[in-house]
Amino acid sequence: MTEQIDFLKALKNKRSELALAVRSQGAHLKVGDDEHELVDRMQSMSRRDEAVAFLDTLTRTLTAVDAALLAMKEGSYGTCAECGEPIAARRLQAIPWASHCIRCQEMLDRRNHMRAPIPNWDKAA
Repeated sequence: MTEQIDFLKALKNKRSELALAVRSQGAHLKVGDDEHELVDRMQSMSRRDEAVAFLDTLTRTLTAVDAALLAMKEGSYGTCAECGEPIAARRLQAIPWASHCIRCQEMLDRRNHMRAPIPNWDKAA
């Protein structure tokens, strides 16, 4: 029970941290209209693209944290979403919002890695 309270506390802290980071990233999404030089605009667009990628990561993690909080409320927290087996306490201590056990997460990662687009190096040159 104390472990559950620790996980709840960690999840709530992480949620607050992520929500703040998501809000602060909004400032990096603008491309300056006052930048007339092409190089300056390109740099501004590059910084914006980096901010969008970072914001995407933050948002996905925030969604996972919210799902973990909901699972806690429903009583299914700590159960693998794939196989239904308990998620190891050590994994939850490291990543309290984990929704998969190590074995299932590794399978998901391999599956996602296989789906990743392979750059066409012949046309890049």
